[in-house]
Amino acid sequence: MYQLFNLWGLNSSFPPLSQFSLPFWVVATIVELVSISCARTVVAKGKELFLGELSLSYLSAAPAKVKAVADASVVRSGRNVTVIAVEFKMKKTRKLIYTGRTTFYNMPIAKL
Repeated sequence: MYQLFNLWGLNSSFPPLSQFSLPFWVVATIVELVSISCARTVVAKGKELFLGELSLSYLSAAPAKVKAVADASVVRSGRNVTVIAVEFKMKKTRKLIYTGRTTFYNMPIAKL
């Protein structure tokens, strides 16, 4: 991560961010994968899912080497839309670190 700052021409004197917390793209990727898995439990197997919205909230900094638990739940599931909420908590203290919310649009099965 520190090398990327140097490539972009940003001079920074702080150590790599990955020592203090997970990079945003790692959290976003995990939220997306966990959300898809959770949405697949309520959406028919033949329907395609389209990610319409993904929002993340960073509530607390967590060291990169701390084990975290991701809990996903279906907030709303309808004919065309499925909304999933994901919470990340530190395994040891159960302190909430990140929350994510994804909205999936269910693509109808084409009948030819």
